[in-house]
Amino acid sequence: MAALDDYLATLTNDNDKLLATKMNEIITEALPDAEIRISYGLLGYFQPKQVCFFGINKNHIGFYPTNKPIEQFKTEITPYLHGKTTLHFKKSVSDIPVDLVQNIAKWNLNN
Repeated sequence: MAALDDYLATLTNDNDKLLATKMNEIITEALPDAEIRISYGLLGYFQPKQVCFFGINKNHIGFYPTNKPIEQFKTEITPYLHGKTTLHFKKSVSDIPVDLVQNIAKWNLNN
């Protein structure tokens, strides 16, 4: 939890902290054995390889699953894809696609 606490300390408002906490819960549910650390200013999940990252940005939640699952989940990620490998979610807990995030994280771990 030290990495999460360190990351939360970088956020300036309570909603961003809530969103970061929720994203962490979603990902750690899918990757309970992952090591969590700050990398590139993002919260990263490693098991032992890098599996995914997320960051709370000014206008969105950025989810960075690396490039491997992009083709596998092409249909599901289309509404969220920005650039080649970045997914943007609205800054609302109810708008986070929980199943998609967890499925990508699990797939990325095993592939």
